[in-house]
Amino acid sequence: WISLPRYWEMSPPTEIEDLNKGETTEGYPWIGAENPEITITEFSDYMCFQCRKMHFFLRQLVVQHPQRIRLIHRHFPMDRQYNPLVNDDYHSGAGKMAMIALYAQAKGQFWRVNDLLFDIASKKQDFNTRTFAAFMDVEKAEIVAALDYKPLRLRLKHDIAVGIDQGITGTPGFIIDGKVHLGSIPPEVLKRMIAENE
Repeated sequence: WISLPRYWEMSPPTEIEDLNKGETTEGYPWIGAENPEITITEFSDYMCFQCRKMHFFLRQLVVQHPQRIRLIHRHFPMDRQYNPLVNDDYHSGAGKMAMIALYAQAKGQFWRVNDLLFDIASKKQDFNTRTFAAFMDVEKAEIVAALDYKPLRLRLKHDIAVGIDQGITGTPGFIIDGKVHLGSIPPEVLKRMIAENE
Protein backbone atom coordinates (compact mmCIF):
# COMPACT_ATOMS: atom_id res chain seq x y z
CA TRP A 1 0.00 0.00 0.00
CA ILE A 2 3.04 2.25 0.35
CA SER A 3 3.14 2.54 -3.46
CA LEU A 4 -0.20 4.38 -3.48
CA PRO A 5 -0.26 8.19 -3.38
CA ARG A 6 -1.59 9.73 -0.20
CA TYR A 7 -5.39 9.77 -0.35
CA TRP A 8 -5.63 13.57 -0.66
CA GLU A 9 -3.51 13.42 -3.84
CA MET A 10 -5.76 10.89 -5.57
CA SER A 11 -7.61 11.44 -8.83
CA PRO A 12 -9.96 9.02 -10.65
CA PRO A 13 -8.04 6.03 -12.05
CA THR A 14 -8.37 5.50 -15.78
CA GLU A 15 -8.51 1.71 -15.58
CA ILE A 16 -12.15 1.54 -14.48
CA GLU A 17 -13.40 0.09 -17.78
CA ASP A 18 -11.25 -3.00 -17.25
CA LEU A 19 -12.65 -3.75 -13.81
CA ASN A 20 -15.49 -6.16 -13.06
CA LYS A 21 -18.70 -4.42 -12.03
CA GLY A 22 -22.03 -5.61 -10.79
CA GLU A 23 -24.65 -5.35 -8.09
CA THR A 24 -24.87 -7.20 -4.82
CA THR A 25 -27.83 -9.48 -4.17
CA GLU A 26 -29.36 -6.50 -2.34
CA GLY A 27 -28.89 -4.30 -5.40
CA TYR A 28 -25.88 -2.16 -4.44
CA PRO A 29 -23.24 -1.31 -7.09
CA TRP A 30 -19.81 -2.86 -6.69
CA ILE A 31 -16.54 -2.83 -8.55
CA GLY A 32 -13.57 -5.19 -8.30
CA ALA A 33 -13.43 -8.86 -7.46
CA GLU A 34 -16.28 -11.20 -8.40
CA ASN A 35 -15.28 -13.49 -5.51
CA PRO A 36 -13.61 -11.07 -3.09
CA GLU A 37 -11.37 -11.92 -0.19
CA ILE A 38 -11.97 -8.43 1.21
CA THR A 39 -15.12 -6.35 0.80
CA ILE A 40 -15.14 -2.64 1.58
CA THR A 41 -18.53 -0.96 1.85
CA GLU A 42 -18.36 2.82 1.65
CA PHE A 43 -21.12 5.19 2.76
CA SER A 44 -20.53 8.38 0.86
CA ASP A 45 -21.73 11.94 0.19
CA TYR A 46 -20.90 13.50 -3.18
CA MET A 47 -20.36 16.93 -1.61
CA CYS A 48 -17.86 15.57 0.92
CA PHE A 49 -14.24 16.31 -0.02
CA GLN A 50 -12.92 13.45 2.12
CA CYS A 51 -15.43 11.06 0.51
CA ARG A 52 -14.14 11.88 -2.97
CA LYS A 53 -10.51 11.40 -2.04
CA MET A 54 -11.09 8.19 -0.09
CA HIS A 55 -13.30 6.77 -2.84
CA PHE A 56 -10.64 7.22 -5.51
CA PHE A 57 -7.93 6.00 -3.14
CA LEU A 58 -9.89 2.79 -2.55
CA ARG A 59 -10.68 2.41 -6.20
CA GLN A 60 -6.98 2.61 -7.03
CA LEU A 61 -6.48 -0.11 -4.44
CA VAL A 62 -9.06 -2.20 -6.30
CA VAL A 63 -7.24 -1.53 -9.58
CA GLN A 64 -4.07 -2.96 -8.03
CA HIS A 65 -5.91 -5.98 -6.58
CA PRO A 66 -8.87 -6.56 -8.96
CA GLN A 67 -9.30 -10.24 -8.10
CA ARG A 68 -9.09 -9.79 -4.33
CA ILE A 69 -10.84 -6.59 -3.27
CA ARG A 70 -14.41 -5.44 -3.89
CA LEU A 71 -15.68 -1.90 -3.28
CA ILE A 72 -19.41 -1.46 -2.68
CA HIS A 73 -20.95 2.00 -2.86
CA ARG A 74 -23.75 3.13 -0.54
CA HIS A 75 -25.29 6.59 -0.28
CA PHE A 76 -25.28 8.67 2.88
CA PRO A 77 -25.87 12.32 1.89
CA MET A 78 -25.47 14.74 4.78
CA ASP A 79 -28.47 16.69 3.52
CA ARG A 80 -31.21 17.52 6.00
CA GLN A 81 -33.92 17.03 3.37
CA TYR A 82 -32.93 13.36 3.19
CA ASN A 83 -30.89 12.45 6.28
CA PRO A 84 -32.55 12.60 9.72
CA LEU A 85 -29.17 13.06 11.44
CA VAL A 86 -28.66 16.47 9.81
CA ASN A 87 -30.31 19.56 11.27
CA ASP A 88 -28.77 22.37 9.18
CA ASP A 89 -27.89 23.19 5.57
CA TYR A 90 -24.62 21.30 5.76
CA HIS A 91 -24.57 19.62 2.32
CA SER A 92 -27.74 20.91 0.72
CA GLY A 93 -28.08 19.26 -2.69
CA ALA A 94 -26.20 16.08 -1.83
CA GLY A 95 -29.47 14.17 -1.65
CA LYS A 96 -30.36 15.15 -5.21
CA MET A 97 -26.94 14.04 -6.36
CA ALA A 98 -27.50 10.66 -4.73
CA MET A 99 -30.87 10.42 -6.49
CA ILE A 100 -29.15 11.03 -9.84
CA ALA A 101 -26.65 8.30 -9.01
CA LEU A 102 -29.46 5.87 -8.23
CA TYR A 103 -31.12 6.75 -11.53
CA ALA A 104 -27.80 6.23 -13.33
CA GLN A 105 -27.49 2.83 -11.68
CA ALA A 106 -30.91 1.88 -13.03
CA LYS A 107 -29.64 2.89 -16.48
CA GLY A 108 -26.43 0.84 -16.11
CA GLN A 109 -24.25 3.95 -15.90
CA PHE A 110 -23.53 4.21 -12.19
CA TRP A 111 -19.73 4.31 -12.16
CA ARG A 112 -19.45 6.89 -14.97
CA VAL A 113 -22.00 9.18 -13.35
CA ASN A 114 -20.47 8.55 -9.93
CA ASP A 115 -17.20 10.07 -11.17
CA LEU A 116 -19.02 13.01 -12.75
CA LEU A 117 -20.90 13.75 -9.52
CA PHE A 118 -17.72 13.79 -7.46
CA ASP A 119 -16.04 15.98 -10.09
CA ILE A 120 -18.87 18.51 -10.23
CA ALA A 121 -19.00 18.75 -6.44
CA SER A 122 -15.22 19.16 -6.13
CA LYS A 123 -15.29 22.07 -8.59
CA LYS A 124 -18.30 23.57 -6.79
CA GLN A 125 -20.25 23.67 -10.03
CA ASP A 126 -24.00 24.17 -10.02
CA PHE A 127 -26.20 21.09 -10.17
CA ASN A 128 -27.50 21.10 -13.74
CA THR A 129 -29.97 18.48 -14.96
CA ARG A 130 -29.10 19.33 -18.58
CA THR A 131 -25.47 18.33 -17.96
CA PHE A 132 -26.48 14.91 -16.66
CA ALA A 133 -28.99 14.36 -19.44
CA ALA A 134 -26.36 15.05 -22.09
CA PHE A 135 -23.76 12.92 -20.30
CA MET A 136 -26.14 9.96 -20.00
CA ASP A 137 -27.74 10.50 -23.41
CA VAL A 138 -31.27 10.76 -22.02
CA GLU A 139 -33.93 13.45 -22.10
CA LYS A 140 -33.65 16.20 -19.51
CA ALA A 141 -37.23 15.43 -18.46
CA GLU A 142 -36.10 11.96 -17.33
CA ILE A 143 -33.51 13.46 -14.99
CA VAL A 144 -36.04 15.92 -13.58
CA ALA A 145 -38.56 13.11 -13.05
CA ALA A 146 -35.93 10.92 -11.37
CA LEU A 147 -35.43 13.55 -8.66
CA ASP A 148 -39.05 13.03 -7.55
CA TYR A 149 -39.36 9.32 -8.30
CA LYS A 150 -40.64 7.66 -5.13
CA PRO A 151 -38.94 4.23 -5.59
CA LEU A 152 -35.55 5.94 -5.90
CA ARG A 153 -36.29 8.07 -2.85
CA LEU A 154 -37.14 4.92 -0.92
CA ARG A 155 -33.87 3.29 -2.03
CA LEU A 156 -31.96 6.31 -0.78
CA LYS A 157 -33.93 6.34 2.47
CA HIS A 158 -33.04 2.67 2.94
CA ASP A 159 -29.32 3.32 2.39
CA ILE A 160 -29.34 6.06 5.00
CA ALA A 161 -31.34 3.95 7.48
CA VAL A 162 -28.96 1.00 7.09
CA GLY A 163 -26.00 3.30 7.57
CA ILE A 164 -27.45 4.74 10.76
CA ASP A 165 -28.27 1.25 12.02
CA GLN A 166 -24.66 0.18 11.38
CA GLY A 167 -23.29 3.15 13.30
CA ILE A 168 -22.56 5.55 10.45
CA THR A 169 -22.93 9.10 11.78
CA GLY A 170 -21.04 11.06 9.12
CA THR A 171 -19.08 10.65 5.93
CA PRO A 172 -17.14 8.94 4.72
CA GLY A 173 -17.98 5.77 6.58
CA PHE A 174 -16.67 2.28 5.85
CA ILE A 175 -17.55 -1.25 6.88
CA ILE A 176 -14.76 -3.81 6.59
CA ASP A 177 -15.02 -7.27 8.14
CA GLY A 178 -18.09 -6.11 10.04
CA LYS A 179 -16.24 -3.19 11.66
CA VAL A 180 -17.21 0.44 11.11
CA HIS A 181 -14.56 3.07 10.39
CA LEU A 182 -15.59 6.73 10.30
CA GLY A 183 -13.72 9.43 8.43
CA SER A 184 -10.96 7.21 7.10
CA ILE A 185 -9.60 3.68 7.25
CA PRO A 186 -6.82 3.26 9.81
CA PRO A 187 -3.39 2.69 8.22
CA GLU A 188 -2.96 -0.58 10.11
CA VAL A 189 -6.18 -1.91 8.53
CA LEU A 190 -4.98 -0.95 5.05
CA LYS A 191 -1.58 -2.52 5.69
CA ARG A 192 -3.20 -5.73 6.92
CA MET A 193 -5.50 -5.88 3.90
CA ILE A 194 -2.60 -5.62 1.49
CA ALA A 195 -0.27 -7.86 3.50
CA GLU A 196 -2.84 -10.65 3.49
CA ASN A 197 -3.19 -10.39 -0.25
CA GLU A 198 0.43 -10.20 -1.37
